[in-house]
Amino acid sequence: MNGPSPIPEERALFAKALSDFFTTKFLTMSIAPFVITTMLALFLLFQLSGEFFDMLSTAASVSQHPDAATAQNELVQFAREYPFISAILGSVVFKVVAGTLFYIVGGGVAVLVSVMLAVVIVGFFTPMIVKEVQRRHYPQIKCKATVSMWDYLLFMVGQFVLFLIFLLVSLPFWFVPIFGIVAMNAPFYFLFHKLLTRDVAGEILTKEEQKILFKEAKWRIATTTLILYLLSLIPGVGILGQVFFVIVLAHQFFQETARLRGTLNPL
Repeated sequence: MNGPSPIPEERALFAKALSDFFTTKFLTMSIAPFVITTMLALFLLFQLSGEFFDMLSTAASVSQHPDAATAQNELVQFAREYPFISAILGSVVFKVVAGTLFYIVGGGVAVLVSVMLAVVIVGFFTPMIVKEVQRRHYPQIKCKATVSMWDYLLFMVGQFVLFLIFLLVSLPFWFVPIFGIVAMNAPFYFLFHKLLTRDVAGEILTKEEQKILFKEAKWRIATTTLILYLLSLIPGVGILGQVFFVIVLAHQFFQETARLRGTLNPL
């Protein structure tokens, strides 16, 4: 079967993963990715918001005091050459509107970036999570990971390059009503799907088995990662739930591996 998995199978998969997640061991594992990602995301948002409002303050200062001694930089020169634009940028109304838009759009981007950071961070915990899921449920399935660290790093670099290209292409469509939501999320889902699936599959299957599985079960896997990605957009869940996401995929890949190797056991 190459199509999306039936709803009952998806429910069973998530139910089994939830029962694992709400154990002391896995809940403890969730703390580190949550704390690290939250701190990094808040730091980045704080830095970006500071730069943004500094720019508006500079524009306002130059428009109100065009002859005042100010540090020579490109922004000040632009403000002096175009005083009308500077007056608009420095107005209270523009600051309120721009600030609101910044935090709406910036908040959405911050959620997406924080999810990607969490995916990268949880990658360090993936081997432990997969081994624990195997110990609990699939001791009969042998892990045959053969992908070298060098190959994995090359894969990571390649996916990030593709993500950046995808992101740049999608940027002009971000502010198109309705379609903009899809345009904003598509590159991030691409990276989310690629990193999580390769992290988990790389702990269980050989390189040759991965090629076969990603071809035969791509829609089943994509259905699962799409559900997980949509869950990750809920504030907090995208950071705190990364260990749960890996558990879900670990269950799916062990079951897909059993199918592939002809040793499938019922849920």
